[in-house]
Amino acid sequence: MAQAEAIRHKRELQLASERYQLLDPVASKETIIGYAEKIAKDYDKKAHLPKSLRYLRPYAGDTLLCDVDERFVDGYRSYLLEQETLGAATAKHYLDALKTLLFKAERERLIERNPAKGVKAIRVPEQKKAFLSIEEIQRLYNTPALGGELSEECRRAFLLSCFTGLRLGDLKSLTWGDIERTPEPMIVKRQSKTQGIVSIPLSPSAWNLINGKELHRRDELVFPRLTATKANVYRPLDKWRKKAGIDRAFGWHAARHSFAMMTLEASGDIYSVSRLLGHSDIKMTTVYLRLLDSRKKEIIASLPELQTKSESKTIAFKTGEQ
Repeated sequence: MAQAEAIRHKRELQLASERYQLLDPVASKETIIGYAEKIAKDYDKKAHLPKSLRYLRPYAGDTLLCDVDERFVDGYRSYLLEQETLGAATAKHYLDALKTLLFKAERERLIERNPAKGVKAIRVPEQKKAFLSIEEIQRLYNTPALGGELSEECRRAFLLSCFTGLRLGDLKSLTWGDIERTPEPMIVKRQSKTQGIVSIPLSPSAWNLINGKELHRRDELVFPRLTATKANVYRPLDKWRKKAGIDRAFGWHAARHSFAMMTLEASGDIYSVSRLLGHSDIKMTTVYLRLLDSRKKEIIASLPELQTKSESKTIAFKTGEQ
C-alpha cells in the first residue's frame, strides 16, 4: 500500500504539472543518457543522435536531465573536438543532436529552459562540392555499365539524379506512382530526408533513362535492385567512371551537385533551383553560387575598360566630374 501511495503521489504531481504547465517532477529526474536512448529508438540507426550516444554516454555518466546546464553543453562541445576519431563536421552533427534533444526536453517541460541556446556552434571548414561537367556526364551517358543488372541500374539511377537532383535515398524509394506521365513526364515525390514534396519535370534525356514503355504498378520500385540485400551500389559506380576515363573519384551525391550547377548556370534563377532541390532554406542553395566560374567570368567581363596611355593621352570626364 505504501508503494502504491508513492506511485499515486508521483502520478498526481505529473498530472498537476501538465495541467498548470509546470516541469514534470518525475521525468526531469531521469538521466540525460536515459532520455537520449529512449528518443533515439525512434530514429534510424545511421542518424546523428543514435551514432552520437557512444560519445555522450561516457561524457554524461549519471548526469540528470534537470542538472544539464550551459557548462555541461560547453564541456560536451570541447569533449567532441578532442576526439581524434571525429572530424569537425561529425562533431558538429553530434553537438547539434544534443541541442535538438534538449529542445525537445524543453518543449515537453522536462527542463525549465534549453541550456544549449547560447552555446557556441562548432565551425566546419567549407568543403569543396564534387560535381561533374556536362562533358563528363555525356561521357558517362555514352559508357555502358560494367557488370550485371545492378550495375546498369546504378548507371541509369545516377544519370537520372544528374537531371533531377534526387538523393540516393529517394532513388531507392522511387516508385512508378511518383511519376506522372501527363501532360508532361514529371516526378512528384516526398523526400526521405526532409519529408518535403518536390515536383521535378523530366527532360527528354531523363525520361529516356526510365521509360521502357512498359506497364508498372504504382507501388513498384523504379530501381528495385538498389534496395536488394547486400547490394553494393558504390562499387559499380567506381568501375563505371574509370571505364568512362574520369580519373577523379566521386560519390552518388555528386550527381545532385551536378544538377544544381547545371540548372543554376542555365537559368541563373536560384529560387527555382532551390525549389527543384527541395531545400527548406535558400541559404543552402546559395553555396552553389560560389562555384559558378562561368558567372564569375561574365561579371568580370562586364566591368568597364579604362583606356591605356598608348590608346589615349587623357581620359575624358563629363562636366563637373573630377
